[in-house]
Amino acid sequence: MTNIFIANLDFGITSEDLKATFSQFGEVSYSHVVYDNKTKKSKGYGYVEMEDLSQANAAIGALNGMEVNGRVLDVKLATPKDKRPQNMNKVKEGRKASAPRAPREPKRVKEVKTSERRVMRPRRKRNKE
Repeated sequence: MTNIFIANLDFGITSEDLKATFSQFGEVSYSHVVYDNKTKKSKGYGYVEMEDLSQANAAIGALNGMEVNGRVLDVKLATPKDKRPQNMNKVKEGRKASAPRAPREPKRVKEVKTSERRVMRPRRKRNKE
């Protein structure tokens, strides 16, 4: 099975639309559009699983760069998370790498003398009008 990643999808496209589009190139076993858990709106990307690698490559070649509802699709083979390059130490352009900070000293608590006790006053009653 070949897993295909589709980015820059129109937010109105559903999993069934993806399946119908990719089934023109071969058998689709699974299609999924990713939605936000809170808003229940599409995140603009999805996945399709196809049975045959040659059919998947044909679909990628035909659909990559195609404009759908004013958005240019980005279609490519999906890579597993463990095989992705790690760019953790890469510094973003325009930002300087900062030196590690020294540990902070704990805040000092102001000592209160027993003669300086605060008086607790009762709350005011609210007028009900």
